[in-house]
Amino acid sequence: MQGARTPGSMSPGLRRVMDRARRNPHERQFALAYLIDVDALGRSYHRLRKDSAVGVDGVTKEQYGQNLEENLQDLHVRLKTMKYRHQPIRRVHIPKDRNRRRPIGISTTEDKIVQGALREILEVIYEQDFLDCSHGFRPGRRPHDALRVLNQVVRRAEANVILEGDIVSFFDSIDRPMLMEMLQERIADKSFMRLIGKCLHVGVLDGEEFSEPEEGTVQGSALSPILGNIYLHNVLDRWFELEVKPRLKGKATLIRFADDFVICFEHRQDAERVKTVLGKRLGRYRLSLQPDKTRLVEFRRPPWSQTR
Repeated sequence: MQGARTPGSMSPGLRRVMDRARRNPHERQFALAYLIDVDALGRSYHRLRKDSAVGVDGVTKEQYGQNLEENLQDLHVRLKTMKYRHQPIRRVHIPKDRNRRRPIGISTTEDKIVQGALREILEVIYEQDFLDCSHGFRPGRRPHDALRVLNQVVRRAEANVILEGDIVSFFDSIDRPMLMEMLQERIADKSFMRLIGKCLHVGVLDGEEFSEPEEGTVQGSALSPILGNIYLHNVLDRWFELEVKPRLKGKATLIRFADDFVICFEHRQDAERVKTVLGKRLGRYRLSLQPDKTRLVEFRRPPWSQTR
């Protein structure tokens, strides 16, 4: 996971966007597409893993880099003139557990570069908006941060009941029109939005079978993690912090890592109320909970922790 970006490590343009987003949390950002210049594409290229899997064109990072400057210049021209086309994604299936396999989409090297440049801009905007309850796929944050928060909540005796949430096929279920509406609340640059749309509406090649999914984001895309975070920031995080918590009798803490989350409650009555409305809330955004994996768990602190 990449480390947190500091203002000193950013380009002047990114720094200006970050400052505007921080000062004006309700303001829409203009003039973003121009930030995807040759330098931004180069940064994205160098962030790619050396052993990154190849897409449908079979071009590796090393092969693309043999004429890097020429390739990036050509890509930049096609982006500026709106002639860039995202190629189909190659789908492979990797083991998820003993009985199931998980589909992963692999983009071409060039498409990964574009995705990374878009993500860089989205991050400097949305890192000013995301709440502390969100820990997954964010610069400078790790799984241990989520565990540390959970440990603190337990020690404060605010986790007597824990609601474990499991969203069914989250990335495949994201409603694209709703996601684009969420993005438009912060982004006013039509060229930038059009480019995100090109990265969302792509064909998938699974063996010899070609399809064009109408919903979801492809797991494996460099954009999927931040787009997923933006979606759940609006669907779950803000709703819980601004609408749910003020109505509860006791304390409650949401801890989310990508699409996995738990909510710790001081009182069982609060936990039962939230569990009842949570499914309806997610359903408004085309998401659903896995019934056999979404449950309330009674938590009893070990005796040693009660004396500290």
